[in-house]
Amino acid sequence: MNQAYFQLPLDKQRNLLNSGYKLFALYPYKKASMSAIASEADISKSLLFYYFKDKKEYYLFLFNTAIDFLDEQKEEGINKQMNDFFQLINKTVERRMKMIHDYPYLYKFITRAYYESLEEIKPEIDKRKKILLQIGEEEMLNIIDYDKFKNPSDVKILLDIVLSVAEGCMRGLEDLDISKMQEKICEFKSMMDSLKKYYYKEEFLIKL
Repeated sequence: MNQAYFQLPLDKQRNLLNSGYKLFALYPYKKASMSAIASEADISKSLLFYYFKDKKEYYLFLFNTAIDFLDEQKEEGINKQMNDFFQLINKTVERRMKMIHDYPYLYKFITRAYYESLEEIKPEIDKRKKILLQIGEEEMLNIIDYDKFKNPSDVKILLDIVLSVAEGCMRGLEDLDISKMQEKICEFKSMMDSLKKYYYKEEFLIKL
């Protein structure tokens, strides 16, 4: 790719990312046109090809950038000074909500990319599939305080439940403003409070 892309102001870089994420989220690789992406980004098609030599290079750049974002989020999400299960979960969801606000179609893009079968790009996608959508589950299970739980053996099952609930809460948020997202975060935290009452010992039932 042309290094001139990285010399663009950050808002213009983000615009090029979001335009690609949106069109490739709405359409499979073969049907998403560079002309439509350029129109979405409000730039000429020739300028888009100035930054990226072809559609494949642009798509893989979007994919790698999405994975990097998620990987950075995973690293930031594991605060080894925080060992409370529900605090860690809430912080993770808050970070994901911010990412959806900044890059609204990123999650839809990587979900579609995961199942992309076109041989032109599939081998490249397969190389990095294993870290898709990870948020540090293993690290979280290693640092949480199991003494707070009534039944420590339930923790892995609880984590699976909570992550499913979180994914459900974050679907369809692409068009919401930040205040509406904050409402969703409050709703999620209320659900976590309910689960906490069921899974935590009485002495640890402090409001999140």
